[in-house]
Amino acid sequence: MTDVREVIHGLDITVALGLDRRVPLDRLQLVLDGMKSKNVKYFGADLQDVVLRADDLDWSLGSGQQELSGSAQDLLLVLCGRKLPPGRVSGAPSSRFTTA
Repeated sequence: MTDVREVIHGLDITVALGLDRRVPLDRLQLVLDGMKSKNVKYFGADLQDVVLRADDLDWSLGSGQQELSGSAQDLLLVLCGRKLPPGRVSGAPSSRFTTA
C-alpha cells in the first residue's frame, strides 16, 4: 500500500535538497488518483483556470485555459500547495508555482 504522506514528504525533502529522486510511476498514479478536490482545497493550492498535465504519465487534472506541465511528482507537489524551484514546470502559469 502506498502511503501518501511518505511520498509527499519524501518529495518535500528531496526537492528542497536538490536531490534527483524519482518516485515510481505506479506509486505516483495511485497517489494522484486519490487526490480529490477536497484534498486539493485542504492544501490551499490555487488552481483556478489551470489544467495540470503530466509529461511522464497519462494524467491530467482541471479544465482551465492555462496549462501547467511537468513531471507527475512535481505536479503532485503543486497540488499540495508547494512551490517548486524554477524550471521544474512549464506553461503560462508556471511563475505562480515556482520560487523566485
